[in-house]
Amino acid sequence: MKDEKPGEKPDREKILTVMSPLKRRLYLFMGFLSVVIGVLGIILPILDTTPFMLFAAFCFARSSPKWHRWLLNHPIFGAYIRAFRDKRGLTVKQKWQIACTTTLMLSVTAFFGPASHGLWIALPIWLACMAYLSLSRTASSESPQELSN
Repeated sequence: MKDEKPGEKPDREKILTVMSPLKRRLYLFMGFLSVVIGVLGIILPILDTTPFMLFAAFCFARSSPKWHRWLLNHPIFGAYIRAFRDKRGLTVKQKWQIACTTTLMLSVTAFFGPASHGLWIALPIWLACMAYLSLSRTASSESPQELSN
C-alpha cells in the first residue's frame, strides 16, 4: 500500500478490526450460507450458482481475508468472481457455458413444473438470463487462468 508505515496494518485489515465482532460473524455466516446455496445451485435447476458466489465473495471480503482469498482462487468459481470484480466481463466460452446450462436447467423446470406454470415461470427467467448475457461486456478469449494474472 502507498505510504504504509512498517508494522501498520493494510486498509482492509484496519476496517476489519474496526468492525464489530457480531457484524463480522454475520458476514462470515452469510458468506458460508451463500456458498452452500451456490453449490446446491449446481444441481438444482431453481437456483443459480453465480449470484450466490458473488454474494459470498462480498461477505467474505468484509469478514475474512482468508475465506475471500480461498473463493477468489477456487478452481471453478474464482475466474467468474474475479472477472466480475475486475469488470472484465465473461469470455464467449463462459457465456456459452452459462447459456447452455441455464437453457437445460430451465427446460427441465418447464417440462417437469406444474402443468402450465412451469413454462410461465421458466420463460421470463430464461429471457432475462439470455438478455443479460447478450448485453453484458465480453472479455477477451483468454483462458480464465490467464485472466487471473
